[in-house]
Amino acid sequence: MAAERSFRILLLIPLAVIVVAGIAYIVYLSTTKAIVRIRTIPSGVTISIDGIVVGTTPDSSLSVAVPAGKRSIRMSRDGLETVNTVLDVRRSEAIEIDQILRPPGMVYVRGGVFQMGADDGAYSERPRHQVRLSPYYIDRTEVTVGAYRTAVSSYDPPFSGANMPATNVSWTEAKSYCESQGKQLPTEAQWERACRGVRGSDYAYGDDFDPGKGRSGQSLSAGPVAVASYAEENADAFDMTGNVWEWCADWYDRDYYRNSPENDPQGPLTGERRVLRGGAWYGSVAFSKCTHRPGNIRSHRDPSFGFRCAQELNKHYGQAARR
Repeated sequence: MAAERSFRILLLIPLAVIVVAGIAYIVYLSTTKAIVRIRTIPSGVTISIDGIVVGTTPDSSLSVAVPAGKRSIRMSRDGLETVNTVLDVRRSEAIEIDQILRPPGMVYVRGGVFQMGADDGAYSERPRHQVRLSPYYIDRTEVTVGAYRTAVSSYDPPFSGANMPATNVSWTEAKSYCESQGKQLPTEAQWERACRGVRGSDYAYGDDFDPGKGRSGQSLSAGPVAVASYAEENADAFDMTGNVWEWCADWYDRDYYRNSPENDPQGPLTGERRVLRGGAWYGSVAFSKCTHRPGNIRSHRDPSFGFRCAQELNKHYGQAARR
């Protein structure tokens, strides 16, 4: 998947001095040079231009004066995929780059407000309510058999194949795996936001149930398929509708939505079951919805129970991870 990046080219107005309080800018003003301003999510990214390190992105942006011509730009930070790009710049231009860097195999989900739940859904899905989330990453696919076996060599999957979803894994085992990777299970709010996307759709691929777009509506004996067998869904992720159920971090409470907090809800403090999301290959119209939220005993294993991991930007990469 191509890195998420945007460019803006502006007319540079020559000035004698630029003062930006509290931010370390590397700026050399000259009408024979171009100014490249780079803003990254998260911040703290090392920027190299033509093989020379020129600085680290602060909370706003890093400004660098460069000669006109083709410039090679490299953006890197430990734990994130390195981004390389080439710009063809002209003198007296100002070019602004907004770049999101991601951990390998994860997608970025912007923070902000979304509507969680469904007034026309099951009792546990009601009421529809506003939730505000901090930005985060979530795995692009369900954790695979191949990935899980690298951490748990004794794992014996019910469905063979390195790219099949790892199932028959308990909530406790899923949590342990995510933590071993420097991640955590997603909260059900994070999971639902990624599933519904910015449009707030009922299914990860749209508002209408369609087994041709996700592995659902099949017989119980049909089983799941390899991850990413269908097209990308909301948030550039795969298989959030169907294939296998996915464990979430939260305790399950059918009444939780009646008094849940608006900001970054974490679920009830205690409970007897943990939340599952996404339906499975045998999921019905109702069970496959992004809002559907059953629960199960955390020690329970089932061939249709899998998971994916998440990672919070503010926790892992500092407060400069913007919404």
